[in-house]
Amino acid sequence: YYLLMHNPWKKLSTKIVHKNNWYSVRQDKVITPGGKKGVYSVVTSPPGVYIVAINDRKEIYLIKLFRYTTNMMSVEVPGGGSENQKPLLAAKRELREEVGLVARQWKLLGKFQAFCGISDEMGYVYLAQDLKDVNGSKQREEGIQEVTTVPVKKVFKMIENGEITDAQTIVALNFVRPYVNS
Repeated sequence: YYLLMHNPWKKLSTKIVHKNNWYSVRQDKVITPGGKKGVYSVVTSPPGVYIVAINDRKEIYLIKLFRYTTNMMSVEVPGGGSENQKPLLAAKRELREEVGLVARQWKLLGKFQAFCGISDEMGYVYLAQDLKDVNGSKQREEGIQEVTTVPVKKVFKMIENGEITDAQTIVALNFVRPYVNS
């Protein structure tokens, strides 16, 4: 229903004002829904992937890293940019790079608009189970300071008490909630 609604914005022109290996910034001259001329900048990037990896003990793998952008430590599910790979392939790569795991069972739980006020990025959330440690992580390169496992029930408490504040992680964990009977 929502996708079929009429777009009230009118794009007059567009140009790329910044580009790097991860994203580009597009600047559009527009007429707003209110009829005024304006400029809307959009961050364009490939899809992101977020992995809720659950071991046989019903524990979820979380990573801890310092986020330069917010100047604080962050507790997150493994994930990252798809680097123009298909989302499932990217999820498998990210799980191996960040946690050193491969999974025999994968399930797409859903997708979401990651930063829809400024970006066109879509996020894909995967459940990874039947895990095997392959020691293939690139944690140091990724800036990961710690990998930990947390019981499923405790993860939701970590959101409630503010230990987990990363939006993509909160979304990913909420996607898995029906599968873990929390």
